[in-house]
Amino acid sequence: MKLNHFMIPYFGNKRNEVKKIYENIDLSGIDIIVEPFCGTSALSFYISTLYPLKYTYHLNDNNGLLIQLYEIAKDEEKFKLLVDEVDKIFKSIKNEDGTYDKEKYNKVDFNTLKGFLFKNKIYQIRPGLCPLQKEQSNDKIIKILKSPILHFLRTEKIIFTCDCAIKIMNEYKNNDKALLFLDPPYLQVCNDFYANSDVNIYEHLYKNSINEFKCKIYLCLELVWIIKLLFEKYEIIEYDKRYTGPSKKNVKHGIISNVLK
Repeated sequence: MKLNHFMIPYFGNKRNEVKKIYENIDLSGIDIIVEPFCGTSALSFYISTLYPLKYTYHLNDNNGLLIQLYEIAKDEEKFKLLVDEVDKIFKSIKNEDGTYDKEKYNKVDFNTLKGFLFKNKIYQIRPGLCPLQKEQSNDKIIKILKSPILHFLRTEKIIFTCDCAIKIMNEYKNNDKALLFLDPPYLQVCNDFYANSDVNIYEHLYKNSINEFKCKIYLCLELVWIIKLLFEKYEIIEYDKRYTGPSKKNVKHGIISNVLK
């Protein structure tokens, strides 16, 4: 997917590598696709474009505002009303000369859904960088209403939850009709922008051998040395990833499955 399928920019979005991930998963015998750390749900969205109305999807994330956004986006009219509220925030912080008022911006409540959507779509381009540019227009508001994922949300059978990822894993681990795609916060980078950066998924996976699970599990992780050590007995399919943004760094990522070598 060359263009962002989602409503907002999102750190960790897998849209640029989702085709590689899809090519290395086995969907045979699967009825439900589960993303315990769904984020933008790039894999589920991509699969739905290839197999419309074939699967049930369970999308979970511990970011309550993100899940609220998903729920509202399912309803076209409710979503339009939400976007109108975001547009009002956008206009309210502009000065007469077209510049943006920092003091007014600081009064926006980002703990509300409209504040969350405004901050992530209009203002916060990348984590830690918040440019208020004079020439910025409300084109981004219009683009929200044309996000490709909206069709997925409004046509497919989807379960939304805001719960602990480990709880979701345990719910499906003995379901041989389920495929779990795990895209957790990276182990060795700053994850402060996540709703909960203390998820103990790595400890859980260390103590619970995923090869004993009946479901199919695929993890997508940056292949630092400790990850290779943690999953050394499993099949790991490596691929190159180049980060967008200022860093432009090249790293190795891996798709890890519960298939013993």
